[in-house]
Amino acid sequence: MELTKHNNLVVSIEAAMFAVLAFVIALIPLDIGPFEAELGMIPIIILSYRRGWKPGILSGFLWGFIKLALGNFTMLSVLQVLIEYLFAFAVAGLAGIAWKKVQKEVTAKRWRQAFIAIAWSTFLAVFVKYGIHFIAGVIYWSIYAPEGMNAGLYSFIINGASGVATFIIVGAIVAFIIYRVPRLIFPQSK
Repeated sequence: MELTKHNNLVVSIEAAMFAVLAFVIALIPLDIGPFEAELGMIPIIILSYRRGWKPGILSGFLWGFIKLALGNFTMLSVLQVLIEYLFAFAVAGLAGIAWKKVQKEVTAKRWRQAFIAIAWSTFLAVFVKYGIHFIAGVIYWSIYAPEGMNAGLYSFIINGASGVATFIIVGAIVAFIIYRVPRLIFPQSK
């Protein structure tokens, strides 16, 4: 019983630390024209491979909360803020649904299979995150669409391009980090 409480505390502390790291890394601008690659997803995805999807979602949620607490956001409405900064950031942890597979393949040094698992699970997390941003874009950000342009097309172009850039860059960096420092995804046991 006491060991479980200790483990839960350690996982919660890690989730908070990775959320802070995500916030700091996300301050690095990586804009490609009007599109951006969300580098803050890197620590959230690595934590997700280390501890699973639930701590990953908690860490992503905390990352969004930190952005809100520090005033690093754009508010069009209260619901838009909740959707785009808490919910969308939380789903970055969905990559953790492949945590056991990634850990198994890395342990066996089957790098091809590990990279495939990293690719599809990172794609899932990015797709869902930018899917949420797409929906918010249609509902809330359509006022910024060029005159005469359909709000759905505008949101698809902006969020689709940002999602593709994020998937390629974040997926490659995560795979590289895990390849070079595989122990990051394996918690120390006592």
